[in-house]
Amino acid sequence: MKRLKKMIAFIVAAVMILGTMNMAFADPTEGGTTPDTSSTIGDLTSDAQITILGLDVGDVVHLYQVLKWTDGEGWTIADGFEALVTEGDSNYCQKVQDLIDNKPGTTLAKEDIEKIANVAKASSPTDLGGSVAEGEDSFIYSTTADPGMYIALVTPGAAGVVYNPIIVSADFSATPQTSEIDASTAVMGSSAVAKKEIITVTKEVEDAETAQASDNTHNVGDIVKFTITGLVPAYSDSYVNPTYKITDTLTEGLELVIDESHEFKVESADDLVHVDTQSDDYVEPVNEGTGFTLPFISSEIAALVDYNTVTITYYAKITSEAETNVTEEENTVTVEFSNNPQEDGDAGIIKDKTKHYTFTIDGNMLGKTSWKNSEIVKVGVEADGETPIESTTELSNGTEIAALQGATFGLYKNRDDAENATAGNPGNLYTNELFDGTVVSGADGRMTINGLDAGTYYLKELDAPNGYIRDTTIYEITIEANIEPETVRETIEGRVVTYDVPVLKDYTITVTPPGNASKFTTTISGSQVLESVSGTDITTSAKNVKGVELPATGGIGTTIFYVIGSVLVLGAGILLVTRRRMNGN
Repeated sequence: MKRLKKMIAFIVAAVMILGTMNMAFADPTEGGTTPDTSSTIGDLTSDAQITILGLDVGDVVHLYQVLKWTDGEGWTIADGFEALVTEGDSNYCQKVQDLIDNKPGTTLAKEDIEKIANVAKASSPTDLGGSVAEGEDSFIYSTTADPGMYIALVTPGAAGVVYNPIIVSADFSATPQTSEIDASTAVMGSSAVAKKEIITVTKEVEDAETAQASDNTHNVGDIVKFTITGLVPAYSDSYVNPTYKITDTLTEGLELVIDESHEFKVESADDLVHVDTQSDDYVEPVNEGTGFTLPFISSEIAALVDYNTVTITYYAKITSEAETNVTEEENTVTVEFSNNPQEDGDAGIIKDKTKHYTFTIDGNMLGKTSWKNSEIVKVGVEADGETPIESTTELSNGTEIAALQGATFGLYKNRDDAENATAGNPGNLYTNELFDGTVVSGADGRMTINGLDAGTYYLKELDAPNGYIRDTTIYEITIEANIEPETVRETIEGRVVTYDVPVLKDYTITVTPPGNASKFTTTISGSQVLESVSGTDITTSAKNVKGVELPATGGIGTTIFYVIGSVLVLGAGILLVTRRRMNGN
C-alpha cells in the first residue's frame, strides 16, 4: 500500500510538472465531506469535459483513464493500470520520492509518461475514445467525465502524421469546467518532443549535364539527377521498434545509372541514422535497375530526440522504351513509417512522384498506329510546282495528300548547321538513342522522329527521291510542353495520401516554313487523349517537284561546266586572233 500511494503521488506530481493538466487534483473530502458516486458533492462537481485539440479528420483517439477517485481511499490507480505500481527500478523510485518531497531541480524525461503508455498498450483497459468527425479539429470526451487523469494514444487518419502520447485530466471543481490540450503544440518531458509530428518526403529533379532544374521533358538517353529528402520523426518510447523505410520505383522508360561518375548516396543529418542492409526489406540499388528499398536501422531511429533529415541522391537515364508521340514515365518514392503507438508494426505511408516526358514528330498517338499525328509530311507535285501527283494517301485527320516516299532529311539543333548541310556532308546532325540524325519519308509521307525533348529543331532535306528536285527549305519545328503541378489524393490502406505531381496538360508542335505555319495542340490526361486540335494548316507539306535537280552550287558538276566553258571561250579567242593575223599577212 505504501508503494501504491507513492506511485499515485508520483503520477499526480508528474502531470502537474509537465503542465499537461489544467489544475492540481482537488480533494473533495476537505471540510469533512466524503464523496459518493454521484456527479455532485456539495459545491464540487465532476461535470468536466475533456477536449483534445489540434487533431485531423479521421484521427482515432484511444482514451484511457489512468487515475480515478475511489470512495474511502481517494485517488487510486484505474482498472487496467495496476502494473504501474510494480515498478522495481531503484533510480525510478528515487525520482518518485524526489517528486513527492518537492526536491529542487527534479525533472522528468519523456520515459516517465511512456511507462503509462506502454501499460495501456499491454493491458488494453477500457477505451473511452472515438474518431474526429468531418469538419472538426478536436475530440471531445463527455461533459460528465469521471475525475482523474487520462492518457490518449492517437492513430492518425491521414498520412504523414505521427502522434506521441497525450496526458489530460478532469477534476472536481466548483463549476463545470473544460480540460483542454492542444496535440499540435504541446510538448512532453524534458526532451521537448512534440506530440504531433508531420512527416514529409520530396523529390527534386535536375539535368545531370547542366545541373539545372529539369523542366520534366527529355531526350531519350538523357541522364537526370534525383534528390529525395525525407524527414524522420522522433518517436516516443511507446513505439516499439519504430520503422522508417524509403522505396523508389521507376517505370520501364527509366533506369538507374550507378558508376564512378554517377554515385548513389545516402546521407542523414549529423550522420545519426543509416540504412539497414541486413533487413529482409532491403533492395539494393544497382546499375540499370528499376528501383530500390532502403529500411533504416530501428534502434537509431528510436534514439532520435528530434527530427532528422535523410537525403538520397542518384541518377537515372531515359531509355529507348519511350517511343510514342508523347511518352510519360514516372518515378515514385514511397515512405513507410511507424505512426500508431497503439499497434506495433502499423505503418503510415507518404509519397511523392515525378513525371517525365519525351515527344515524337509525326508520332503514333499514344502508340496507336490507327491514330497518327502528322505535323509535317513529304508530298510530290508535278513540274508546275502545284499539281499533286496522282497517288494520294489519306491521313488520320482526314487530309488527303500526294504522299512521296524516299526523301531523306536531317535534323539539327542549330540553324547554321542545317544551312551548311549537304547530301554528301550532312554535318552536325542531332541524334539520340532512338534516332541517328536522318529520317526517310514513308509511304504515307510522314517522317517519324522519336525521343525528343521540348525545344526547337531544324529539319532539312538532304536527298530527294529519283525523278524529283530536292527541297532546300529549312523547316523550324518547335515543341512546347505545358506542364503544371496537380494535387493527387490517393487512399492507401484506408489513409488519404496527398502529394503534388508535375503533369503534362497539353503540348504544341509548330512547324514554320517561310510564310506559313502549322500547329498541332494535343491535350492529354494520363493515357487518355482529350483533344487534338490543328492550327493554321492541318499539316505542313514539304514539296518535291518532279524534274532533274541540277548539281548543287559549288558541286563537282558545275565545276566541270565552268572548266569546259572557259576552255571553249579561250579556244574561240585564240582562233579569232589567229585568223586576224593570217588575214593581215
